[in-house]
Amino acid sequence: MTLFKKSILFLLLIQWSFCSAVYAEEPIPIESWKILGPFMIAPRDGGIDPLKKYGGERNIVPSEDQVFHSLYPANGELRWQKLEVDSDQIEVNYDDINWDSPYERLGSVGLLNLGYAYTEVESEAETMALVSTRKVPAFLVNGKVFQGEPYFGNFFKTAVKLHKGKNRILVKFAGKYKRKFRFQITPTNKKAIFLEDFTKPDLVPELKQTEFPIAVPVLNIQETWLRGARIVFEEKNGSFHQEFELDPIPPFGIVKMPLLLKLDEPRKKDLDFRIKLMREGVLDAADLSLEKKKLEEPHRITFHSKIDRSVQYFSVRYPKNYDPEKSYGVIFSLHGAGVEASHLASQYSSKDWAFVITPTNRRPYGFDWQDWGRLDFLEVYNLAMKRFPINTDRVYLSGGSMGGQGTWHIGLHHPSLFAALAPQAGWSTLHVYQPFAMQPSRMFASPEVLVARERARNDGNNLFFLENAEHLPVIITQGAKDKTVPPMHARLFRKHLEARNFDVNYRELPDKAHWWDEPRSAGGGSDALDNDEIIDFLKKRRRTVPDAFKIRLYDLSLNNRFYWIRVLSQEKPMTQTRIEASVNNGNVTLKTENVRSLEIDLEQLQHEVNQVHWNGTMISVSGKSKLVLGNNLESPMAQAFRKHGAFKSVFFNPFVLVIDDDPGTLDMARLIAGGWWRRGNGYVRILKDTEVTKEVIKNFNLILLGSPSRNLMLKKLLPKTPAQLSDSGIQLDGKNFEGELSLAMIFPNPLNLKKMVAFLTGNSDKAERLSLYALPLYSGSGIPHYMIFGEDVKQYGWGGVRDAGFFNRFGGMETSP
Repeated sequence: MTLFKKSILFLLLIQWSFCSAVYAEEPIPIESWKILGPFMIAPRDGGIDPLKKYGGERNIVPSEDQVFHSLYPANGELRWQKLEVDSDQIEVNYDDINWDSPYERLGSVGLLNLGYAYTEVESEAETMALVSTRKVPAFLVNGKVFQGEPYFGNFFKTAVKLHKGKNRILVKFAGKYKRKFRFQITPTNKKAIFLEDFTKPDLVPELKQTEFPIAVPVLNIQETWLRGARIVFEEKNGSFHQEFELDPIPPFGIVKMPLLLKLDEPRKKDLDFRIKLMREGVLDAADLSLEKKKLEEPHRITFHSKIDRSVQYFSVRYPKNYDPEKSYGVIFSLHGAGVEASHLASQYSSKDWAFVITPTNRRPYGFDWQDWGRLDFLEVYNLAMKRFPINTDRVYLSGGSMGGQGTWHIGLHHPSLFAALAPQAGWSTLHVYQPFAMQPSRMFASPEVLVARERARNDGNNLFFLENAEHLPVIITQGAKDKTVPPMHARLFRKHLEARNFDVNYRELPDKAHWWDEPRSAGGGSDALDNDEIIDFLKKRRRTVPDAFKIRLYDLSLNNRFYWIRVLSQEKPMTQTRIEASVNNGNVTLKTENVRSLEIDLEQLQHEVNQVHWNGTMISVSGKSKLVLGNNLESPMAQAFRKHGAFKSVFFNPFVLVIDDDPGTLDMARLIAGGWWRRGNGYVRILKDTEVTKEVIKNFNLILLGSPSRNLMLKKLLPKTPAQLSDSGIQLDGKNFEGELSLAMIFPNPLNLKKMVAFLTGNSDKAERLSLYALPLYSGSGIPHYMIFGEDVKQYGWGGVRDAGFFNRFGGMETSP
């Protein structure tokens, strides 16, 4: 850059205007922002747009005469404030806000707030740029929405396009109190790059492995699809070479490509690669190493997930003096928020009697060990049972903080798997940990709509399922000085477990806070989880198959098998279901609520059974290993709905995003795919409607985006469901809803009833975009089978929902005759 241009740039930057000029491929200096906030927000009630009065987030241009309403300032009004900065790290202090007032009335949840930062940059020419963010859930460039880095990751980058001339940038940031965030934008001539978010295993010579699942993320920095590219692995100090075809990547999109590395022979030391992204030359290159670990050291093992065919990992610490001919127990330990599974494994000492295995929850924050976090655990559990010599009667579940909650959640939904639980600092439920008191949805939504939401998210209410711990010994550990997860949560569990006379050992340490390492355990592990008392408690327990038990369940798509009973169907799905079972002197007695059909596994009972008494009806038994009772005749449609309790379940198995030719639809798919990668370490393909083949229909759930007038798959499948779209509104099962409306709905695929279709659509372009309000890719979502809503959701949350609910087993609305 010339001295003259530097001088001109300096003059531009010191002006009052918050515009910055682009002159070189280096970070664009931004010296001032317009700040607006704070606006009070509520947990699990996103999608609110406080800027709606002045055109909304997509269209806002700050001006001095704009006045916004907020619950925080003294007079309830906010205006844009100028903030000068000297780096890409922006700190917003809100010095004039009295934080004591909302805290005293609402606790820490009263401090949750949303803010905005606006600036403009001048570009001499049309150019692509890379944006690096931190603590930014989303940002907009010229009204186009992009995903930011919501946490502290350093690997996240977003590709954007800058127009020639002025470019509007709006950054959203959220959290408690004052906020810090990072925003850096750098022009680039690159067409695609690797992101430093590889999922890779460790190399353990003793295992003599030659095949390793690995995942490599690629970001497309173009307005056009990246097609025909390859990923090339070349060993730095050897002859190994392997190439992989890369999926097509949409404009500005990310694909974390799942691969299977096949070595020519086992390796005994670190394996260093130079990987290249190739298409008509080298687009990018990076170093990637598989680190050598000893068998006795904690190490990472990768696998291809059945959820979405992505590559995930878990860490394992082998038993001390491991002998493959022996049988061992296993401690599954679940990490807290922001903690890598590989780090947690290092916090444990080696046991001479058990493996220690740490799954990932898909990411360090992930899904609170619910939904895809719970499924990730189950995948690792099944892999571990096949891979290692583990006694299934000596399986234990432990975890701290978010992982403590996960211990409760997974343990209470799958009590038959475990010999004991050991939660540390685990919160109880989402709505107790972060109360929903200030949700606009709770203030403005109809009771009927809220009931549908609560039914769809009830699986996360751990206290509701507490009676499932009847035969599950628990040792609870809690620091009395914990301000992150206050002791009230642990005390709440203790109170209700002891009231039922369940086996519970409660440890509340008066001088401890949320986490502590010291004093170290006998083997040198962190005391919070690897404490000798905890480990001794677990070691003494064995999984039991009780002769009598009581179980409370709700959503059969989560789990329907408990000890020797499997619930096959409910009278009314997604409602309270209870089982009280016992066997005595050859007689099985069953008292059930809301059970249409069930199966008794007589082999697991290990008793000779002659009769079954079910709700007063006697059934004779003769020589069967499994006995099915009740009306188990189900149509394929009924089976599909039983396996898909809520909207989120369509994402529990491999899925593809199906788009039309409209750029707005592609933007929707890009946001979904990018969010799934960032939150769930996931993999998904985006297909044009014309690319959906019989093979795709056979193997994938379909997520259909756009309009029936443009998307051929929407046009083909939507008429075969109860929903119809028109310019005047939406009709569902004969019920009419008028207006500009969005539809979020799942339904069995009429072309393959073993798979599901999700419709995210609307009767206008704006309504189509708005349908992403119902996207359930987070823990605690409450989207049922269908949801019809309008623009008012941006102001009133579920108060803008016109109807929401579930389909019956025949495919009609539950309220239908």
